[in-house]
Amino acid sequence: MKIVGVDAGSTYIKVAILDTKEGIWSFKAVPTLPGYESKVKELVPEGSLVTVTGYCRRILADVLGAFAVNEIAAQARGVCEVVCDADTVIDIGGQDTKVIRLDRNGRFTDFVMNDRCAAGTGRFLEVVSRRLGVSIKKLDDLAKGSAKEISISSMCVVFAESEIVSLMAKGVAAEDIARAVFKSVAERVASLAKGFGLGRRVVFTGGAASSETLKEMLEKALGVDLIVPAHSQFTCAMGAALLKGKIKKAGERTPA
Repeated sequence: MKIVGVDAGSTYIKVAILDTKEGIWSFKAVPTLPGYESKVKELVPEGSLVTVTGYCRRILADVLGAFAVNEIAAQARGVCEVVCDADTVIDIGGQDTKVIRLDRNGRFTDFVMNDRCAAGTGRFLEVVSRRLGVSIKKLDDLAKGSAKEISISSMCVVFAESEIVSLMAKGVAAEDIARAVFKSVAERVASLAKGFGLGRRVVFTGGAASSETLKEMLEKALGVDLIVPAHSQFTCAMGAALLKGKIKKAGERTPA
């Protein structure tokens, strides 16, 4: 039997598939673009038990005939599957950043979310990448080649983008701009996390966790070592799949 978790994010829809007989996970993702419903449906094995979480969970739950679960609970469950003694999660997604506190049983006890400003999220990195004409992966590579530290002072993505345009017009190197952007995101996330409080075992997840530059800057700003699990972008989808155990009976959905 296969159980499937779908994390319907604002940028990508992530699918985690567990073959319960073999105990092996597989992962797939598609951009959250018009027509994503049919593309996701093609990724889900026929006859599998499906659980959906994330922004588009209600729509996809109807399309897939699936259960819908809360994304905070799913993220907590997924992280504890891969880092059993984790006590804090920092998740940087496309539209929000979350800091989640976990108990000894791998359940979330509290969380804080920044979903009103994109300056501390992956959205900011996407905007800057497009402005510089590179991919997000290339943005990370650019930052590593920076020879001069500059700062971006604007607290809003719209104004920060204007500030970046001004820096480009002044001939500031793309490498230095890239590093400044990562520093800006790290500072905003660190401020959120410090205000909430961190444990000893802090796990970094989300698409932005693949950035070595951002990880290093966050570690410096927070004063802790961050654990980036394999498939860090899929932990929430994994958790959604594993939360199937909360389903009471056939046809009943776990409240979202």
